[in-house]
Formats: sequence, structure tokens, C-alpha cells
Amino acid sequence: MKNQEEPAKNDEVKNDPPPFLKSWKQLYAIVIGELVVLIVLFYWITIYFS
Repeated sequence: MKNQEEPAKNDEVKNDPPPFLKSWKQLYAIVIGELVVLIVLFYWITIYFS
């Protein structure tokens, strides 16, 4: 069992870009945009079939 007071071997914070976009901000914007599109789509489906 490791002593919790020992510093981690890799204290560096990696700030690598996401795999297919230039920044994490763009990735988060796409995820939030997709969420909004899905909410609107499901709302429209609910209204259309009710």
C-alpha cells in the first residue's frame, strides 16, 4: 500500500488537444450543440405524435 503523502510520479498536467478538433472548447460546444438538437428533435416528435 502506497503512502498517501508521497507525491505522484507524474505531477504534470497534460493539456493535450482533443483527438479530432483544435481545442477542448470546440469539442464542448459540439457536445452542447448536439444536446440542444436532440432536445428540440425529441420535443418536436412529442408534439407531432401527441
